[in-house]
Amino acid sequence: MRICKKLLYLCISLLIFVLPSFSIEKGSVKYEDNLMDYSVLDGQKILEEADGYFEQYETTKDPKYLSTAMGKYYIVTKIYPVEIYPMVQLARTYDEKKLDRFAKEYFSICYDINKKDPYLNYYLGDFYFKRDDYKRALRYFKRAYENGYSEYFDLNLKIATIYEKFADLLTAKYYYEKAFSLDRTNTNLKDKALQIESLNYGNSGYYNNNSIRK
Repeated sequence: MRICKKLLYLCISLLIFVLPSFSIEKGSVKYEDNLMDYSVLDGQKILEEADGYFEQYETTKDPKYLSTAMGKYYIVTKIYPVEIYPMVQLARTYDEKKLDRFAKEYFSICYDINKKDPYLNYYLGDFYFKRDDYKRALRYFKRAYENGYSEYFDLNLKIATIYEKFADLLTAKYYYEKAFSLDRTNTNLKDKALQIESLNYGNSGYYNNNSIRK
């Protein structure tokens, strides 16, 4: 049994390191899932390795780290099929590779599991934010905000940015001030709030065009 387990780890390692771009990027894995017993694998260890490679990618932007993380996250989703975190992380790797259809597919699976999960909603909002789809981004950002991420600096900043783009200056000011309260070293946010304070809210596009309200 011990030898079989070692052979299984070896096979998975070879597939993750040798074939990641060939199999994972196409939205499917070529090795035979039905022949693999995922229950014998150490899911937590593989997840930690995946997170390590993803962090290396975020630091270096070297695609080899992203491909390796992608392969390992895929394995973890097979071990823990109803856990949102590894599935969101897999969606994020597809997002980074600009494989939108596959990213949305995994986000959608997570949404079916728990549509209120703040981690899911933050990164789903971020997916649309990066594509300038601000109405959808705001919808998911606010769901993340309402379900536990209200004290998250980056979320408040992005919500403020969206409201400013919508020319809803009063609401933008609120979230800029909230973001500043969470990171007082960022003096640019304080200046931003003061700048908005000096503007004429009544003449902003938001108040003259209710169609762009959330």
